[in-house]
Amino acid sequence: MKRLMTLMTLLFVSMATQAAVTAKIDRNSIVLGESVTLEVTVDKMTNAQPDFTTLDAVFHVGSTGTSSSTQIINGETSSKTTWQVLLVPKSLGSHIIPPLEVEGERSQPLRLEVKKPDPNAKAQGDIFIEVIPNKTEAHVQEEIILTVRLLYAINLKNGGLSDPQANGVIVAPINKGASYTTQRDGKSYQVLERKYAIYAEQSGPLELNPIIFEGEVTDNSRRNSYSLFQRGRPVRQVSEMLSLTIKPIPQDFLDKPWVPASSLTLSETWSQGDYKVGEPITRTIHVVATGLSETQLPDIELPSFDGAKIYQDKTDTMTRTDGDRLIATKTIKYAVIPSQVGELHIPAFDLTWFDTQSQSTQVATLKHTVLQIGQAEHAAENTPMPTAQMQTERQPLSTTNATEAITSSDGLPTSIWRPIALIFASLWVITTLFLLRRMRKQREQAGSSSQVPAPQTNPLNPNLRALKEATASRMQQSLLAWWNQEHNQKATNLGQIRDQIEDQTTIDALDALQNALYSASAPVPEVNWYQLAKQGGFALKQKGPAQDQGLPPLYH
Repeated sequence: MKRLMTLMTLLFVSMATQAAVTAKIDRNSIVLGESVTLEVTVDKMTNAQPDFTTLDAVFHVGSTGTSSSTQIINGETSSKTTWQVLLVPKSLGSHIIPPLEVEGERSQPLRLEVKKPDPNAKAQGDIFIEVIPNKTEAHVQEEIILTVRLLYAINLKNGGLSDPQANGVIVAPINKGASYTTQRDGKSYQVLERKYAIYAEQSGPLELNPIIFEGEVTDNSRRNSYSLFQRGRPVRQVSEMLSLTIKPIPQDFLDKPWVPASSLTLSETWSQGDYKVGEPITRTIHVVATGLSETQLPDIELPSFDGAKIYQDKTDTMTRTDGDRLIATKTIKYAVIPSQVGELHIPAFDLTWFDTQSQSTQVATLKHTVLQIGQAEHAAENTPMPTAQMQTERQPLSTTNATEAITSSDGLPTSIWRPIALIFASLWVITTLFLLRRMRKQREQAGSSSQVPAPQTNPLNPNLRALKEATASRMQQSLLAWWNQEHNQKATNLGQIRDQIEDQTTIDALDALQNALYSASAPVPEVNWYQLAKQGGFALKQKGPAQDQGLPPLYH
C-alpha cells in the first residue's frame, strides 16, 4: 500500500511539473504563395526540439529560430522557450497544422485557409503600399476593417508606416503587424501587414489620407572603402487615397441606442445561495459585441419591478482583439434586495442592435426569471410586542376562591394543608426580609466608599452620535447593533429594520444608506441618526388591539 501511494504521489508530481505547449500562427487566412509564421511555446527552459518535419507534406518549412526568456514577478520565477518557423503552403484549401510534441506534451491543432491570389494584384516596383478595406460602404459608427500592406523586394534598413487618418474618423489598431512573403507577377516580396478598425462619425463621402512610408534601403554602391558598414539611401512611398461612402443611422434607431455590431450576446448570472427578505442578491449582466469598442456599448437601464429594490453596483468595460476584429465587453453588477416572501418575478429585458453582416435589426433578450424568496431568519420571530400591550391588571383572588383552591388530591381534609401553607409562607417572608436588609447594607457601603454617582442609563446608544460622517458600512453595522440591543432582536440587514417602522423620514434615510452600500456612485447620506432615534423615528409599528385583555380568570 505504501509503494502504491508513493507511485501515485510521484505520478501527480510529474503531471504537475509537465509544461504546457501552445501553438499559434500570425494569420488564419492567406493567399497561395504567401508565408505564415508558426510560433510554438513551452513554459519552461528546455533543450528539446519540436519535430517540424511532420509539416513537410503540406508546407515548405523554412528556417527555425529559437529564443528563451525568464521573468521574476513578485518573487515568482517563470521561464519559456519559443520556436518560430516560416511555413509556405503547397496547395489551396483548408489545411490543418497538426499538434506538435515537446517532452511528452502536445500543442493544439491549428487551421489555416489558403485562398487563390487576387488576379488584379500587380507588382508596382520594388516597394509599394496597398490599402484594402473590407467594405466600401458602411453606416455611421459601423466598423470598417482596413488592411495596410507594405510590399518590398529591396533590403530595408529601417522605416515606418503612418496610420490611417481623416477628419471625423476614429482609428483603432487591431494587431501589431504581421510579416511574411508573397508573390506578385512572379516576383517575391517581403510584406509588413497591419490591420485597423475605423469608425466614421458623420455620414456622406469619406476620403482617407494616403498612407506614407519613410525609411532607408541598403545601398551597396555607397559603401565607404574605409568602412565595413553599408550606407543607407532614403526612400519614401505614398499610397493612393481611399474613398468610402458612409450612410446615416437607420430610421428605426433614431429613438433608441445605435449598436452596429457583427455579433452581440446578452447574458446574466445570479449569486448562489438561499435568497431571503432583506438580503442582497447579486445580479451580473454581460454584454459582448464584435465590431465595437467599449465606448460604443449602450447603458443598460433595467425596468423596475415589484417586490424588490435594485441598486446598480459597478460597471466594467474592456476592448480586446482576436487579431481580425475588435471585441467589446461590458459587465454590470446590481444588488437586488427582496422586500417580500414568495416568488420574485424578474421581467424580461430586450436590447435592440443592428447586425452589420445581414444589415438587419436584431434583438438580444434576457428571459423572464423567477426567484424563490424565503423569510428572514431573525426578524419575524424576534419582533417584540409593544410594551403597552403586555401590561395587564391582576384580579385579586377572592377568599372563597382561595379556600376552594386549597384541596387535597388524595382526599385528605383541608385542615392539614393550611398549617403547612402558613409555614412555607412565613419562611418566604423571612427570607425576603433578610435579602432586602443585606442589599441595603451593600448600597450603603458602596455609597460611603465612592462619592461618584452611578451613571444613568441612556436609552440611545451613544455610538449613534458619531455616525454623521462615518462610512456607509460603519453606519450599517452600528445601526444594526443599536437596533438589536434596543429591541432585543437579531436583525442582519437594514431591510428588516425598515419593515418594522413607519416613520417615512427614517425609511427614506435607510433607503439612501442602502443605495450607498450597493451603488458605487451613490453618496453616503448625511443623516443625524441619533436625532432620528431620539425623535421616535425607529419606533415599532403600532399593531391592532390585542384580542385578550389581561390574564384569563383562574377559575370558571
